[in-house]
Amino acid sequence: LEAVQGAIPGRWTLCAHNAQFERVIWETILGPRYGWRVPALEQWRCTAAMASAMALPRALDGAAGALGLRQRKDKEGAGLMMRMARPRKVHADGRLDWWDVPERIARLIDYCTQDVLVERALHARLRRLCDTEQRVYRLDQVINDRGVALDLALIDAARDVTDTALARLNARLRAVTGGAVTTITRTADLTRWLNARGVDTDSVAKPAVRALLADDTLPADTRAALDIRQEAAKSSTAKLKAMQACVCPDGRARGLLLYHGAGTGRWAGRLVQPQNFPRGTVKDVADTIPTVLDRDPDTLEMLFAPPLDVISSLLRSCLIAAPGHDLIAADFSNIEGRVTAWLAGETWKVQAFRDFDAGTGRDIYLLGAERILALLGRPPAAPLTKDSPERQGYGKVPELALGFQGGVGAFQSMAALYNVQVTDEEADQIKIAWREAHPAIVALWRGLEDAAMKAVRRPGVIVRAAHGRIAFRVKGGFLWMVLPSGRPLAYAAPTIRAKVMPWVDRHGEPVIKDVVSFMGEDRTTRKWCRQYLYGGLSTENAVQAIARDLLAVAMLALETAGYRVVLTVHDEIVAEVPKGFGDLATFEDIMCRLPAWATGLPVAAEGWRGQRYRK
Repeated sequence: LEAVQGAIPGRWTLCAHNAQFERVIWETILGPRYGWRVPALEQWRCTAAMASAMALPRALDGAAGALGLRQRKDKEGAGLMMRMARPRKVHADGRLDWWDVPERIARLIDYCTQDVLVERALHARLRRLCDTEQRVYRLDQVINDRGVALDLALIDAARDVTDTALARLNARLRAVTGGAVTTITRTADLTRWLNARGVDTDSVAKPAVRALLADDTLPADTRAALDIRQEAAKSSTAKLKAMQACVCPDGRARGLLLYHGAGTGRWAGRLVQPQNFPRGTVKDVADTIPTVLDRDPDTLEMLFAPPLDVISSLLRSCLIAAPGHDLIAADFSNIEGRVTAWLAGETWKVQAFRDFDAGTGRDIYLLGAERILALLGRPPAAPLTKDSPERQGYGKVPELALGFQGGVGAFQSMAALYNVQVTDEEADQIKIAWREAHPAIVALWRGLEDAAMKAVRRPGVIVRAAHGRIAFRVKGGFLWMVLPSGRPLAYAAPTIRAKVMPWVDRHGEPVIKDVVSFMGEDRTTRKWCRQYLYGGLSTENAVQAIARDLLAVAMLALETAGYRVVLTVHDEIVAEVPKGFGDLATFEDIMCRLPAWATGLPVAAEGWRGQRYRK
């Protein structure tokens, strides 16, 4: 202990796995309660952050396993630790009995010692964060410590409204199904009841319910049951509970972000998961808040929308500015489309973005729709407008679905989100037309795929692509994709493997081709397994990583300018500032100041200022 305490004023570096946990315990318990010297934030290094930056599993044992380390976590000891972290018994008077017998404590010490050995072995194998990324990590820690204020009165009222609405829906469901399904959460019972009524389905998840309700021949009672299920799926009880569970005594929620939560470096959400707030269907959500506070679901439904729609729409509004402060936020506009066009050198599109930002050009979705319609032989008689129905199906959906080599499946998935209905045949025609309209982006897919393949076949050789902006190199058992910022993305254990592709040739035969294979975490299962890198995925990774680097640069600049960042959601930055401090135009301008490596990239940001967080 004396050695550790002596190292702190000497500014020694302290390394830990998930260092945020140790740091917060040190700052809030060991320092105030036991008088320990508290390290400065600058002294901390996190091996979990380093592992994530190399696209390794974030968990200690997962990272150790992926790297094939001999030192591994003591799993039996981990179980003991979890038991000892909870009281063995809670007495009626509130006294707690713990599992603190000497032999258990000795075993726990052995477990902790082994953890340290694994962390040391892991640290020896990991690539350190560069100075810029260490600054980003420190800012992430500051943001998480700072937290964001919650409107606890609104959250409490919203839960009451939700509970009342769910109770009513459950009563309706019991009546519709003759008591066969007692609650909305009894999904297996609802599925069986639907099957018995002649509805062929094995799921009542959102996509399945949406598809079933599109059938005009459904009997009235099954349609009613599915309508109830669909309405109940908008319930926001889990989010509201999470807000109440994680709020600190000062009314702020902390620890909502995870540094390098995605392989591209983007942040992930934690606790209330701000990254996946529902879109919401109620536009003027602020008008509904007084009625929610009155806990009046009947008036909500009469004046605005079904109560659960209202609650789902106002979840963002539960995040507020502290007294005497404002929230100020801005979002990069269509950043992925802009970065893709810039990286590929799709000159007409880069210029279109610049013209639009200057106020002399038209919406990119309108331009895209007109190009696609012309290539399909159906040019519009007059220029499209924002109200033209073609803007969604031929402009926005293709733009969002096809930029990373998406096909019919990707198009139809995106189309469903925007209520666009086309046949698979027409979706394929739109895909082909979109690719004809974007030859440089198609070339980018192929260029990145070829460059990665060459790098894997020639370890140690630097292979460039995307007009020299992206470089690939195999070194130290990883394929590295070096971004324009200099930050690398990592793909472990790269090799070339033959793979059956998800399409057939013109004769209907399976297509087999050599592709780059690597080890990574599966997005769905989170298992460490072999995956495949193709042009579209390389493009997606590069584009999202570049967008993240722009966001990080903007966050650091805003913080320096006095805009105290409290949240980042996708491509948006949210700050909390004293009333009267700064202005939105300056905030947006700072966000759009490009680093030297992004010269020529057309960037724009649009924001708002107010008391409540909003889309």
